[in-house]
Amino acid sequence: MPMHLSTLCALCSLTFLLACDTSAGRIDQACSSNSDCASNELCATGLCEGGIGSCIERPSTCEDVENPVCGCDGRTYQAECFASREGVRLATNQACICEDNGGCVDDQFCALDDSCGNPGTCLPRPESCDPSDTQEVCGCDGVTYPNECNAFQSASRVSALDACDCATNDDCGQSQFCNAITCDGPGRCEERPAGCPPEGPTVTGCDGVRYDSACVSAALGVRVRPDS
Repeated sequence: MPMHLSTLCALCSLTFLLACDTSAGRIDQACSSNSDCASNELCATGLCEGGIGSCIERPSTCEDVENPVCGCDGRTYQAECFASREGVRLATNQACICEDNGGCVDDQFCALDDSCGNPGTCLPRPESCDPSDTQEVCGCDGVTYPNECNAFQSASRVSALDACDCATNDDCGQSQFCNAITCDGPGRCEERPAGCPPEGPTVTGCDGVRYDSACVSAALGVRVRPDS
């Protein structure tokens, strides 16, 4: 006797459900965004927008490790686990790249240790600072801050490890030069050495010239490149 179409469909549906039923529970659900998943799940795909992925459970806790990643929301997270915990897909496996602070979300800033103008990475602004840290720094914005942490709170990179008092050598006395830990930011006026030892590790100045030592470079009023 021929089988009715409705009966055949019912048997097919039952077969599919049995195939998907496992002792571990339901299989991963296909998704295109977090809205397709449960509130405690993340739609994991290899793309920031579009693409079909699967719903996976968000981690509830994360180890305190530093392995910065860039989320699809433009925010740098401490590690992949922290992004997944917030339900955010990964854009890259490194901190978010930025040209300036405008390339970062509001509570982060474009950080870089050795330049005021080169592209950097978006990092969180500190929520609090240690008041016992009294090492003044000169921010790349030309403002003197009580310490590095306060500069970062104000979304400023650090250009010199002291108060700001010069932009170029012209702002200093004849026996001084404008020194900094960057080649392109404000700094502090320091005395040029009157003499230098005959030997010393060679360095590259911010003018691109190779000098016999940092002392020789300073005597000529030239900063040393941070990567020298």
